[in-house]
Amino acid sequence: MTRILIILRTLWTAGAQRIAINEYRWLKKLGYEPKLIFLRGTNTKGYEEMLKDIDYKVIREGQGIFTPIFYVGTKMFARDRGIESTVDLDLIMKISGIAKEEKADYLICHDQFTAIGCLKAFERNKIPFSVFVHEKVTNYSLPILGKIINNLEKKVFIKSKKVFAVTDKVARTIYEKHGINAISNYPGMDKISEKSFREKENYLITVSFWDLGRKPWNYLEIIKNVDDYKLLFVGNWRVKKAKEYFLKKVKEEGIESKVEILEGVSESKLHELYDKSKFLIRFGYGEYGLATPFIEAMQHTLPVIINDELGTADLAKRYNVGLVIHGINIKEIKEFLKNMNENKYKELQLGIAKIQKEYTWENHTKKLVEGIT
Repeated sequence: MTRILIILRTLWTAGAQRIAINEYRWLKKLGYEPKLIFLRGTNTKGYEEMLKDIDYKVIREGQGIFTPIFYVGTKMFARDRGIESTVDLDLIMKISGIAKEEKADYLICHDQFTAIGCLKAFERNKIPFSVFVHEKVTNYSLPILGKIINNLEKKVFIKSKKVFAVTDKVARTIYEKHGINAISNYPGMDKISEKSFREKENYLITVSFWDLGRKPWNYLEIIKNVDDYKLLFVGNWRVKKAKEYFLKKVKEEGIESKVEILEGVSESKLHELYDKSKFLIRFGYGEYGLATPFIEAMQHTLPVIINDELGTADLAKRYNVGLVIHGINIKEIKEFLKNMNENKYKELQLGIAKIQKEYTWENHTKKLVEGIT
């Protein structure tokens, strides 16, 4: 039986982790022997249910002695991220030893920084690996250090058996930067539930692992201008000052009654929130990634209001599953909600049904391991 390690830098309730957990479940169904490796654990709550019956290992809980140093380096490339997003090079360098100890036959590395360790495992022990890229690849323009990281990133991609991208947009950035053809591999969107327009409540739900770059306060501008709807603002926070500023804005705008803030939400509770909401509302700012809540909305047959910067915007347009806007057009959102009715809602849900049929977890996982044995 082929032993596969799925390796991630951190354990928290973000998109890559949710994707990896589903990959684990489907690899087992397909006859492989998978294990999840999280290099660093965090204090984030809400993932306990997801890890039920999962074989996983956390290499280190919390920060290490070198974390402050690595955080300085991380901030040079990702200024809007908090210390929890630190790239822990000391842990990444342990991957080769972990792979040998676990008797791995194949490694799936979620992000190109994790893949640096997977590259070492390949060079030292000939363990093949693939890379799964979750965010757009950019040119690191910092003098000397930027060139080193650019070259290392390209080497990782060249030496990997396959390079996967979470969206077509992310795949394009890999080709534009390195001339490497990445394989687009959208996560599964298998149906979990479906409720009609009249069965739902007047909630707009947004979900993320919030930081400064995701501009959470922009959702307040929308909900204060939309009559008859309330905002379910769900998710944990990467950056403390982003949360503080958000809470300050809620109070300043006097919209406490229109915003319900939920942290540390369990998986079962999150399902309930999706089912009672009428629309997912989610914006990206140069992300090019999925916005994992888009995937979860599709699973709950929940129409969306998103902007065209998200990597799933083209998918949303192609299948007609909601409103896709440029920028944040409050007038357009108001009109969309005002004119919505049972028939129009059902039409959007029919588009979602087509997505559910085409993009399944089984198809995603088969693509991930095709040709590895």
